[in-house]
Amino acid sequence: MNTPELVLQKIIQLQEGNGFSDQQMADKIGCSRPLYQRTRTGRIPMGGTFLKGAMKLLETPVIEGRKAVLKRDTSETNISVELSIDGTGSYSVNTGVKMFDHMISQLARHGLFDIKLSATGNDVHHLVEDVAICLGQAFNQALGEKRGIVRMADAAVPMDETLVNVAVDIGGRGYSVLNCNFSNNDMAGFPGDLVRHFLESFAIEARMNLHASVVYGTNDHHKAEALFKALGRVLDAATKIDPRIVGELPSTKAYLES
Repeated sequence: MNTPELVLQKIIQLQEGNGFSDQQMADKIGCSRPLYQRTRTGRIPMGGTFLKGAMKLLETPVIEGRKAVLKRDTSETNISVELSIDGTGSYSVNTGVKMFDHMISQLARHGLFDIKLSATGNDVHHLVEDVAICLGQAFNQALGEKRGIVRMADAAVPMDETLVNVAVDIGGRGYSVLNCNFSNNDMAGFPGDLVRHFLESFAIEARMNLHASVVYGTNDHHKAEALFKALGRVLDAATKIDPRIVGELPSTKAYLES
């Protein structure tokens, strides 16, 4: 049962976990900033208006600021990434490899992430690897302390004759187990093996466990596209805020690597 004391504790955790100002919290709850401050500090008891607004906020939390902007300039590649976890699935992707652009677009659209990505490189291997590094770092940075997230999710995605399974645990440990066999078709300049390398590099930098399998299928394009769609779906599910644990870490250790 949510007592006023427990509600206040969760509201304070929500504020601290997302870096909201007192004015922002007051606006979300529907009260004045002085009233919020006096209630938060215990100078006055929680009134009905505050309690009602706080309960509504905790039931349908709006998390702001889960965004990241990264640049990576090396002798091999130049990468620029903008990511919003709580987006609408909009994307602008230009890597010079149209099939790779298509795959990142699937990740954005089916994960409802806003992704703006620009990349150039001296060869496709370095390009795909460094994009994976930047996107993984962007997800890790945008999620911050990971308070309140669902953390674990899985999805099975079909595409014609192909079926894939993908599961993630955003627990701070970068590890991947991949069973993704391709027939070495370069898919219009995007070699199938680079799908595996992308997933591996992404998991390490995003600090998550990632297990992905092509259960069956024959067409390399279908395998790759289903994998990126499934990755988008599981990341969307795993990064959602669970209103029952707003402000809390989803771990019995009360600690997650960030």
